[in-house]
Amino acid sequence: MKLIETELYFYFDTNPDVKFGYVFKEGLAKGESDFFVASKEIVKDKPDYLKHLKNLKWQIFNKALNPVSDSFDWIYTKGIIKNQSPYYLALKDGMEALYTLEGQKTDDFEKIRDRGALTGESKYFWGKKNGKYAIYHVETGEKLTEDFKSSVIAGVIIGRGTYFVGSYGNEIFYIFDLKTGERLTKEFDEHKLIEILKHGDLEKAVDEIGK
Repeated sequence: MKLIETELYFYFDTNPDVKFGYVFKEGLAKGESDFFVASKEIVKDKPDYLKHLKNLKWQIFNKALNPVSDSFDWIYTKGIIKNQSPYYLALKDGMEALYTLEGQKTDDFEKIRDRGALTGESKYFWGKKNGKYAIYHVETGEKLTEDFKSSVIAGVIIGRGTYFVGSYGNEIFYIFDLKTGERLTKEFDEHKLIEILKHGDLEKAVDEIGK
């Protein structure tokens, strides 16, 4: 199926009668999955129209060009759209949650980081509530860690071992074990974190940093 873009709207060559105001190219148009994110609202008639995308309502559509999700203020194009997992991440009324085509699967969060359960790398994700991040299990909804000031995409989140990096603030970081909750290292700074993320091996980093 080829996505055609005109001056005013988008359509797929299999059915030119079904028109969209905007279609993200990830998913169906790139052959990544049978789904895509689109809005029916016309926006290309506005000057600097890309700035107006955040004001549209978005849905997921299938190969038959039928909507298969509710309307949202924003839908990210990772997860089911790229055939990475059954989940998608969407924003509604200022709050984010993970959904499947059957409906909402997690609590509402101020922010959900877009790696982990969403991308099929693990069953875990970083979610932010009341200004603090914690790791949650996507299937049970269980909160698995204490609260942290920031979230780091590494270790258990992306399916590598059971370790993760957490910070209580001031750009000071520690490595923890998700299984035991134990803090495994003394503090280290952002420069060391960048070094660790380059090789991505938290087990190695624990040996390097020590307690």
